[in-house]
Amino acid sequence: MTPFIKNTYWWVREHLSLVAFATGFLWDTLTLRRIDLVYENVVFIVYLLIALAGIFLVHAVETRVFAPKWLLKFRVWLPIIIQFPLGGLFSGFLILYTKSSSVFVSWPFLLVLVMLFVGNEFFKRRYERLIFQMSLFYFALLSYMVLVTPIITRSISTATFLYAGILSLVIIGFVLYYINKFFPKLFKQGGVRILFIVGGIYLSFNALYFTNIIPPVPLSLKEIGIYHSVSREGGSYVVTYEKPAWYESWRDTSKVFHKGPGEAAYCFTSVFLPTRFNEPLYHSWQRKATNGQWVRAAGGRIEFTTDGGRLGGYRAYSLKQNLDEGEWRCVVETESQQVIGMVRFNVLDVHESVELTDGTR
Repeated sequence: MTPFIKNTYWWVREHLSLVAFATGFLWDTLTLRRIDLVYENVVFIVYLLIALAGIFLVHAVETRVFAPKWLLKFRVWLPIIIQFPLGGLFSGFLILYTKSSSVFVSWPFLLVLVMLFVGNEFFKRRYERLIFQMSLFYFALLSYMVLVTPIITRSISTATFLYAGILSLVIIGFVLYYINKFFPKLFKQGGVRILFIVGGIYLSFNALYFTNIIPPVPLSLKEIGIYHSVSREGGSYVVTYEKPAWYESWRDTSKVFHKGPGEAAYCFTSVFLPTRFNEPLYHSWQRKATNGQWVRAAGGRIEFTTDGGRLGGYRAYSLKQNLDEGEWRCVVETESQQVIGMVRFNVLDVHESVELTDGTR
């Protein structure tokens, strides 16, 4: 065995959890697409079951509850059974949650990723590893419940979100019951901390949801922009718009809307909805008042009857006339005013024509 191969082997063995997680992360980044498809749900459920089985198996071997000689020879590799599916789960959640326009959506998952990368280096004692693993498992379980429950109920109401959370608590309750049954010593050492962490994760999800940091998943904003004109021609929308500045590459249209006399502004959006979803969506036109508060303009909430399932998202547009100079935004929201996404822009009155670009959507 060459020194390179030998060194590589020992590095992989020492950083097994990191390698397994990264492999699962990469695999699902390449294969997962949308939560309303059977394949994605089968993958998520299988990952959850494998991760849970891995937690039980690893601790059964470590505590010698179940430790045949042949299995003891491979115990150093057993964490793969936990870390690979967790890597797949969290990569899938990153893909599906961060399709929203809100940059705040991804930070809880990115934080968990960082924790997972370094976690096993700090949690050496058995009960500490159990706490860490169960925390990640519940985070994954709750994330999946929040995604899949609206698909089952065909509703994105607050009640649906609360139902998903309660269901996750029931499931994790059964899991902890059997952990206490099979590993009473470990549970006695870390069970109270696990319960506190599970409660903290549950309350944090609720706080993020009710402050619109987590949007009404599984809906996701695919496109939004402010245009000078929008018209439908066949299966496409023809638009004219001002190009964004070179340093605003993330925007579809310019942040400044140069409004000519009598001109209206158009808000064009594309929102992904799962198959058989027909929840109404709304465009809310809002202006920033002198006190800094956003105020909805008169007649500025326009309803759309949707039809889910289109890969490119449900496309719609609304227009607003008589815009005063100042800061405006077009908010895409649900019937209960949960924000899916928004675009902000500044209105500036002009009397000369501005350079516009033609495009299709």
